[in-house]
Amino acid sequence: MSRRERKFRSCPFCEANEYGDEELRLRLVSTSAGYFAVSCYCGAAGPIRDSDTKAIEAWNRRVFSKGDESQNLFDSSLILGKVGLRGNLQSFDFSMVLQIVSKGGKTGVLYFRKGQEVRALHLRDGNLIAAGGSEGLRLGEIGCGKGFISQKQLQEVLVEAKKSGRRMGEVLLDLAYINEDDLRELIRYQIREIVLELSCWKEGDFEFRDYPVEFDERGIEDINIMRIILEAAARRDERAVA
Repeated sequence: MSRRERKFRSCPFCEANEYGDEELRLRLVSTSAGYFAVSCYCGAAGPIRDSDTKAIEAWNRRVFSKGDESQNLFDSSLILGKVGLRGNLQSFDFSMVLQIVSKGGKTGVLYFRKGQEVRALHLRDGNLIAAGGSEGLRLGEIGCGKGFISQKQLQEVLVEAKKSGRRMGEVLLDLAYINEDDLRELIRYQIREIVLELSCWKEGDFEFRDYPVEFDERGIEDINIMRIILEAAARRDERAVA
């Protein structure tokens, strides 16, 4: 399909058109399995369809579901994965779900949804390596709050991340605003806080999808799930007493 035939509508989230300042803002992405979606440079992605025409039509009709949005927490490109586990937190509590995927040595993304709230944990070989989806707990915000970077640097990083399509951690390193040890510390903190938050959820749905997401290994380390579950339980009890 030629560029002329695509005719993308502007992004409903950032209002970007296909081209802005002579740079491509919207594009059609595909997988080797034959699926397609429209992706925006801001990180938004349209519904996944089995043809390029259907993907563009869905994007232009603004047919976005919570499931489509949740698939884009870690990557601005098209993400697909087979559902390996699904349920709700009233039947299986949070720690039980984590233990199931950990003991299976799973690699993929574990989504949790409660109303309009979506959280995601990424696992590699049964260990946690990343977390996302929580307001106030984005990597740049954490770095600024902890004094690793200034507010001005945070804005520079946000602009560069959107422009290049890279993740915050990669941009922080490439601009030399933090080093690799600092990035690991920020990611550990982010994971711990989101796990603590999820451990307090008494209701909601969960879904595990089997697929890897590529991360810059400079800031990634494997975090043992049992250790972080115990830590979250201890901190939750401390808060209850306080």
